[in-house]
Amino acid sequence: MSSHVLHALAESGIGRAVVVVPPGERGERIEQALRADAPCLELRFVVQQQPRGTADAVLAARSAVNTPLLCVVNGDLPLLIPVQIRPVLCQSDADAVITTAVVDHPGKMGRIVRDEKGQLEGIVEHRDADRAERSIREVNVGLYLFRAEFLWSTLERIAEQASDGEAYVTDAIPRAIRDDRAIAVAVELPDGRLNVETPADAADAELVVRQRIVDRLLESGVHIRDRRATWIDARAWVESGALIEPGCHIRGLSTIGAHSKIGPNAIIEDSQIGSRSVLESCTVRGSDLGDQVEVGPYSTIRPGCAIDSHVHIGTHAELKDARIGAHVQIGHFSYIGDADVGARTNIGAGAITCNFDGESKQRTVIGEDAFIGSDTMLVAPLSIGNRARTGAGAVVTRDVPDDGNAVGHPARLTPARRSRAGEERGP
Repeated sequence: MSSHVLHALAESGIGRAVVVVPPGERGERIEQALRADAPCLELRFVVQQQPRGTADAVLAARSAVNTPLLCVVNGDLPLLIPVQIRPVLCQSDADAVITTAVVDHPGKMGRIVRDEKGQLEGIVEHRDADRAERSIREVNVGLYLFRAEFLWSTLERIAEQASDGEAYVTDAIPRAIRDDRAIAVAVELPDGRLNVETPADAADAELVVRQRIVDRLLESGVHIRDRRATWIDARAWVESGALIEPGCHIRGLSTIGAHSKIGPNAIIEDSQIGSRSVLESCTVRGSDLGDQVEVGPYSTIRPGCAIDSHVHIGTHAELKDARIGAHVQIGHFSYIGDADVGARTNIGAGAITCNFDGESKQRTVIGEDAFIGSDTMLVAPLSIGNRARTGAGAVVTRDVPDDGNAVGHPARLTPARRSRAGEERGP
């Protein structure tokens, strides 16, 4: 949610943000996540040691702020967009600017109280509102602009006077109103409330964000068969001309190249897919795939894989921490884990790299133009040379040299094909 807020601020022209996080591991995880998805903003993080309200949170950021005007925004507004922020940033003649909106279902949002002339009179938090006040539909959005000198002095006084230990940034608004130095800026909320309070709110917000992402990609030239059956994260990007079939999930920092076909029912997570690739009903996580790569149904590419261009991977295959050269063919029902496979090598159906020796993972290295027969078991650590071959069902426990053959259970080396051909021709 906070990442969406930061992106909206960046798109509104703000160049620097201070994020207030809780102490300890939780705060560290939040910082790590936001830095990984940092928009074009200079980010600083400060810690609020105790959850003593939003006034205390803002005061915790004081040492990191040196601007005459401060935009303060709640972190639970994932639907916030620049068109709602820019009108607030234009108001520089007041001590406090508060953003308001009229909503059908205010929930637990603070209510805007006005006098009989419609002038701003104050804000009442939901917990403090009586029945009449809770019927008010004009709410506090959670986006403010303050003159720094006014805000710091006011919040210090509020924090000192807080009897229950909690103080809120909205408590500064009444002073600005009394001094006739407060402005309320009304904005439209076309997608409903901006804030998230419950799991139901989160689900509703997800629907809106998902629709925005799909609309943006459609406008850029991406083909999406069914917008309601497609899930694409905000951090993912799909290039023009790509086709996304129904049931696909494109998550995290993923990129789909131009004119690739994804799905139906494919899961792509934190991965880069090259152009003109075809991935059908498969799962790819934490890996890089080149151009014109084919991955068949029910195959799984686990994290750490780097797959070069023009590679074919059949159905029900699994790869893990593997480096696959260009023009490699990997048959169905194969497992290639902790392996390096040279260009133009053929991996037969059912071939397995036996990468675990009972204590640690071991690596298999297969050269270029090799042929690994169906149901071959390669017991790592192992090296298979260039142009080497294994027979169907072979259990290979020893290195195979260039141009070598390995057959049997366990495999034994036989004369290379080139040597046999020379003996048959004779002198």
